[in-house]
Formats: sequence, C-alpha cells, structure tokens
Amino acid sequence: KEADPDKSSQNEVDKTTKPPPKLAILQSETTSVPEIKPYINDDRENIATEDQIIVVVEDDPKFAKILIDQCHKKGFKGLAAETGEAGIQLIIDHQPSAVILDIKLPGMDGWAVLDELKKNPKTRHIPVHMMSALQETIDAFHKGAIGYLRKPVSTADLQQAFVRIEEFIQPEVKHLLIVEDNPQMRQTIRKVVKGKDIKIKEIGTGQDCLQELQNNHFDCVILDLGLPDMDGFELLQEIRSDKSIEVPPIIVYTGQELSKEQDNELRKYTKSIIIKGVRSEERLLDETALFLHRVVEDLTEQQQQIIKDLYKKETQFEGKTILIVDDDMRNVFALTRVFEEKGMKVIKAENGKKAIECLETSPIVDLVLMDIMMPEMDGYEAMTEIRKLGQYKELPIIALTAKAMKEDKQKCLDAGASDYITKPVDVSKLMSLIRVWLHN
Repeated sequence: KEADPDKSSQNEVDKTTKPPPKLAILQSETTSVPEIKPYINDDRENIATEDQIIVVVEDDPKFAKILIDQCHKKGFKGLAAETGEAGIQLIIDHQPSAVILDIKLPGMDGWAVLDELKKNPKTRHIPVHMMSALQETIDAFHKGAIGYLRKPVSTADLQQAFVRIEEFIQPEVKHLLIVEDNPQMRQTIRKVVKGKDIKIKEIGTGQDCLQELQNNHFDCVILDLGLPDMDGFELLQEIRSDKSIEVPPIIVYTGQELSKEQDNELRKYTKSIIIKGVRSEERLLDETALFLHRVVEDLTEQQQQIIKDLYKKETQFEGKTILIVDDDMRNVFALTRVFEEKGMKVIKAENGKKAIECLETSPIVDLVLMDIMMPEMDGYEAMTEIRKLGQYKELPIIALTAKAMKEDKQKCLDAGASDYITKPVDVSKLMSLIRVWLHN
C-alpha cells in the first residue's frame, strides 16, 4: 500500500504566491500567541502527562492523517500542524518526543523550521525526521535531523522511519567515541562534553576506531584527522565502505589546515568540522549536544550558559554582511561560525582579487576582514584598490596579519585599513572592533 502525499497544482501555486506569515512564536515568551486550531482530527484534546507525543508538520491532510494513524499504532499521541509556524508553536507548547517535518510547506518551509528548533535550547534536543518529495540531502543530517523520508512513502518506509524515531527517544545513556592520539587533548574533550547522560570511550588510533565501530554502538564520534597509523580521510573512507558499521554522526575536530578541496572531501563523510582554535571547545560542546540530542536543561549550569551564549544574538550584528578575505581556511571556517552565531551573513574570498569581485557582485557589504599575506593579490594591494572604488571609500576594513610591528600597522592604515588586529585572533577584541566600526 502506498501513501501518496502529492499536493494539487493549486497548492503549489499558493506556496509561491502567498507571503510568509509572521512567526509569532519567535516573540518573547510572555507574548500571548493565538491558539493553533487543528486542521485534521488529532490528539490535542486527549493528552495525559505520561503520554509520548509526536508532532507532524505536513500540509497535505490525507498524508498527515496517515502519519497520525501510524503514531497511534506505535503508542504515541499525534499532533498535526499545517504550517511551519504552527508546527513550531505546537512543539514549544507540548515538548514532544519527536517531530516529523515536511520540507515543502506554505510560508515558512521545513529547513527554516529545523533551524529554529535547533537554535532554541528548549527544543534542540527533540529528534526531527525530515520528509520530502525532493531527493535526500546530507544537509538535513548536518543540521541535526535523524532521518530523511522520501515521498511517495511505502508502508515499509514509514515503519522504518518510526523505528528510527523510537531508537532516539529511548531514555538510555548515549555513547560517545573520542578518536584522538593526544592524551591531554582527550582529557580536555572529555571535560568539555562530560555528563551523566553520556558514556565516553577514548581511543588513539584509526585501527582501534574501526574495531570499536564494528563491535559496538556509538551515537556520535569525535575524530582528529592526525592519527599515528592512518590518515583521517582514509579512515573516513573505510568507515563508510564497511557494511558492518552503522555509521554514527562524526564530528571532525582538528588543528590541521584544510584546503578547499579537503574541506569538500570531508563534508561527504562528516556531520561537522571544527578547527581547534577560535571558540572550538564551545562549538564542540554545542555540536555533540546537538547530535546526541541532549536536553540543554539537563546539562551543568556552565554548559548551559556556554550554549546559550553561542546562540545569543546582538541586534547590532543581526543581518549585517561581513566579507572575510583570507587564504587560511582554518580562520575562515572558525570566524564564519562566530559571525553566523551573531546573526551576521558571511561572504568569503581567498585573495584580494576575489574580494574585489565579491564587492562588485555583492555590493551590500557592511565590513571587510582583510588578511594581509595572500597569494595573487595581497591585503595591502586589495585595500588600495577597494578605496579607489567610490562607493567603498568609507567601508570599514579591519586588517588581519600575523605581524605585530608598529610599522606594519601604519602600512595597513596607509593602504586603506580602518583598523588593525593581529593573529592569532582574540575573538572578544575582534568583536569589539567590529562593534565600534559598525556603530561608526
């Protein structure tokens, strides 16, 4: 029996023509929000404290009813939402055990809903199973989804999706594998992510990693690329090709400088890449909590505060666009995450020539972070050329260099820099500089 969720052509037209409604649930918690009325019969009037709930966000009533019926067969109560906005409100109000989320929704789509859920400390631990008529994409798993259901859906597919959901909502201790050859670094990682809800296993070689994954179940892996017996890329390939291994989410945690090609290759295998350095320990806690579906309120007060600080956005930064010009991919990756956590949009260029091209094609840039030592066109020449462009005479440019000599600072200012900061970057100082220049 096939459950065909295809929508009518009129529905598709509506999705492209209707403006997205305002997201009421993103207002302060004290703001009263109108009650979301069910568009199909669900269980919202028949929920007891001990019930496990699944929220279904799907705008096709026929398919939503099939999903609610499947919830009942599995012993869950089901709540249905027709839009992403209504779905988020139901999830916040009822704190369900899991969410089944369609991607193509009227107004706010499924990707935006997933992002909002994973940014909110009160909902980010809830397992989300995506579904769509679109081809499965690894982006869903990178964003924290536990599975992806391709429409049209067979009964077997549906049952497998619920098996996956049930695996994640069992109240068992989660298992984390740390693959790192440096004992001191292993201890640091353990200290950062430890908790009563997770059991940690530490190993130091790629071969041991393969054996552990072949013989035991792990919910997440933290992997250093610089192992003594095999290259991290080789290890990832072997993990993926070994049919006996149920591959868990893998977080690459490395100090290795990555080329653009290496970064692209890694993203075929891993959920997350964290470069050791700028706020890396905070990010490591955040990423492991995301993929292990840890309840933020159950973490230590210090861990809770770290995650809340990561997602705290300052209105001064919100929506601003920053251009990072740097050929060191470690800096680019690390700083991009910092800026995006502040609500900023990031454009990247690997040298001065590319930076000028970016400014010509993306004229709405609020600030430039300019590395000095780059191939093809260095930062000095790039800043000089940017200042020749009339609309960018007053654009804030912060020069970034490994040198700290007084004459180097003056040389940067003479070339057109607004300000100057040295490597390794002190993030708090950098954000203070950016705050000042955006205000100016």
